[in-house]
Parts: sequence; C-alpha cells; structure tokens
Amino acid sequence: MSNHSPIIPPQHDSGIHYYQTYDESLALWPVDYETFYVSTRFGQTHVIASGPKDAPPLVLLHGALFSSTMWYPNIADWSAQYRTYAIDIIGDKNKSIPTDLHGTRAGYADWLLDVFDNLGIEKTHMIGLSLGGLHTMNFLLRAPERVESAIILSPAETFQPFYQDFYTYAFGLVQPNGVENFIKWMMGDRNGLHPIFAKQYHAAVMWNDEARSVKPQADGFPYVFTDDELQSVQVPVLLLLGEHEVMYDPQSALLRASALVPGIEAEIVKNAGHVVSMEQPEYVNQRVLRFLAK
Repeated sequence: MSNHSPIIPPQHDSGIHYYQTYDESLALWPVDYETFYVSTRFGQTHVIASGPKDAPPLVLLHGALFSSTMWYPNIADWSAQYRTYAIDIIGDKNKSIPTDLHGTRAGYADWLLDVFDNLGIEKTHMIGLSLGGLHTMNFLLRAPERVESAIILSPAETFQPFYQDFYTYAFGLVQPNGVENFIKWMMGDRNGLHPIFAKQYHAAVMWNDEARSVKPQADGFPYVFTDDELQSVQVPVLLLLGEHEVMYDPQSALLRASALVPGIEAEIVKNAGHVVSMEQPEYVNQRVLRFLAK
C-alpha cells in the first residue's frame, strides 16, 4: 500500500483525532490501495484508489459524515474489475481540504469535473450512497457526457423529501448518545456499524470545523429533483433502496423514480435500511457488477 498524501495536520485536537480514526478505518480496506490528493478550484480532494490502473474507472461517492472509508465491505469485489476511485466529498467531514465552497449544485458539479479532469477520467461509472447518491444525480444531469452509468443507493432526498424524523435525529447528533441514537434509528436491530468505523463516525460528528460545515444555500443540499429534471436523465441508472429505509418512504421513492427516470432499474433490497451497501454488501456488490456488465 502506498500513500502520496501530503501531511496537512488539522488545526484542532478534534481534527487530529478524526484523522487518526480515518486511518484506523482504512485498515479495514481488504485490498491494496493508494491515497493521494488532487487539486481543484475548490480545494484539495482526497482519493482512495484501488484496482488495476488499466481497468475501466468507477467513482464512489460516500454518505454524509461516513467518508470514503465506508466502502471497505464493497471494494474487493468492485476493484477486481474496475479502477475504483473513492472520493472524499469536499465540504463534508473527511480528508478533503476545502478552500472555496459555496455549496451550490453547479459548484459541486464543477468540483467533480475538476477531480475527473485531474484523474484523467473522460467517462466513468459512478456509485453514490445517500449524500453521494444526490451528488451523483446532480452530476449526471449536468455532465451526462462524462457518465457511463450510475448506481444510486438510498439517495439523500432526490426522489422524496426527508421525514421530519431525519432532522430531529440529525440535529441531536451532538447530544449525549446522539450518535448512538442516530445509528439505532437508521439501522435498527438488524445491523450495526463495525466498532472501528463507528468510532470514526463519532469523531466526524464531534469534529468542529467551520470549513467542513457547508452552509445551506438557496439551491444547496438536500433537495428533491423536479419531474422535468428526472425525465431528462440520459444515462443508465440503477436505484437500490433498503426495505427498512427510515429517512423517507422507499416505496414512494421507487414509484416516482420508476415513473420518471427513463429506463431506470429500481428495486428494494431486503433486510437493509439506509446504509444498504454496508448492511447487505454481498447482494449489493453482485447486483452492481451485473448492472455494470450490461
């Protein structure tokens, strides 16, 4: 394993602690990887790359506060066939280092274009979960010529607004037991997070960093796409939702997506909630590979 990351220590103890927990989570990564930064007009973007360098590219965009380390249960299967780039979403709590982020839809698309250009990616498959799923849909609407196909997992809003419960639990994250309560609400009794990864998630919540707390914008995240936007999708899309999704009604999201997005494949995954790729990795890994092989 190699690491090309410059040493850019956070300024506060909570940031230093977070970086330590990120590296501990990365020890769960089951295959060889390299980490490095690519420059964008919005700051330095941290990337974890695995798989053969001459294989087709596959970009992974994580959920909020989870960072790219969340893909450890999926990466062995996917990187066996693809050159995977797990990208830390700029402005979220991870190892990317934002310098100028206005948090607009156009800005986030431009950020990803910079990343792709600097990685030499002309066209790629994409997978995004939750916040990453929202980013994926936003990007494929703005730069469809750069996207081969997209897999959207439990996207943040996108097709349906969040229930009020989401905001109640999210705003309670920093309270005593707030992280535990949020995970319990999100994952129920079915699954838990790996203790090492749960420690990183807790550290992310407790990392107080102004640069990494995106202010709500007029057209910023999260949001529900309009009928016209969804009907204009030009790339093949696979949508996977957990049957125990608690952030919105998965059946309603499935029905709206199926009715509007041209040619979409959409399904509900059994025995999974919001974090479908971590809760049912064996099924999701193979379902994704079947879709990508078309």
